[in-house]
Amino acid sequence: MSKFSKQDLQTELASVVIVMSRQIELWTDSDDAVSAFLGSHDIDSALETKSEEIDLCRYPMATRVLDAYDYAFAPTGDRIPDGTGLHELADMLSGLPREDFSSDVHAFPNLADDSKIADVCEAAWARAAIDGNDESPSSDLSTRQLALLADMTEGAVRNAMNQTGEAGLTAIPKSKPVRFEIDEARRWLSGRRGFVPTPTGPKDDPILNERLRAFERMEQLTDFIDRHAHRLHGDLSGLLATLGWSAERITPWCDGTFAFNQAEAHALGTALGTDTATFVGKALELALRRDTQKGAAK
Repeated sequence: MSKFSKQDLQTELASVVIVMSRQIELWTDSDDAVSAFLGSHDIDSALETKSEEIDLCRYPMATRVLDAYDYAFAPTGDRIPDGTGLHELADMLSGLPREDFSSDVHAFPNLADDSKIADVCEAAWARAAIDGNDESPSSDLSTRQLALLADMTEGAVRNAMNQTGEAGLTAIPKSKPVRFEIDEARRWLSGRRGFVPTPTGPKDDPILNERLRAFERMEQLTDFIDRHAHRLHGDLSGLLATLGWSAERITPWCDGTFAFNQAEAHALGTALGTDTATFVGKALELALRRDTQKGAAK
């Protein structure tokens, strides 16, 4: 199946906000309550609101759904949802209105098969399960989830059940509707051209490395070091053990006060699993920028 764009998803999210605002209008009979929810006093009525008027940045859940889209279809180690985030998506999905008052708003989850929000949630849960996240709401996978991750039609997934060898796909016996064990899904997906594996570390993560190259502030680099120390080593002490450094030696790299040292930058970049040349170059650039700004301020 062809993937829908993030803009398509944003349009459906805006439609959800409109439907929820209409519910608020019905329950409260208060224009002020609707205006507070929508963030605009220029809107006279939820019934007159258009999707392009909705500022999705106001709604943390909309951001989580958009992040789930990236995780599902363009995964990067920078944005891997935790168990809480995955279950919040499930809570959100189960609480969405199932019907609307007019034909102006798109179909919603469980009301039609083409809900983009539902597909994003299903794909994100499936990827989390494939990645070994025990907190994923999906303990086994559906035909649709495999189709979403493999960028195939559900018919093509079903056809694979009739094949043998590496291209074949075995369902859980007697499962209705058909479901697939995580290990079997992981094996089968690994051979599909349309499947994008989740990067195992910064070095094999082109999206993350592109973001690293674009860093302009020291805070971005120190945040990067902290997040990937925890991701790859469990915590900072694990990173220290790998490096053989003392806490005093790592502290300047964590708070952005380090005096650039090429050997230290190389060792740290290697321990974090980055493209080392990119990490060393960015550390040098940001240190020079920081020192130049300090000199100009004197």
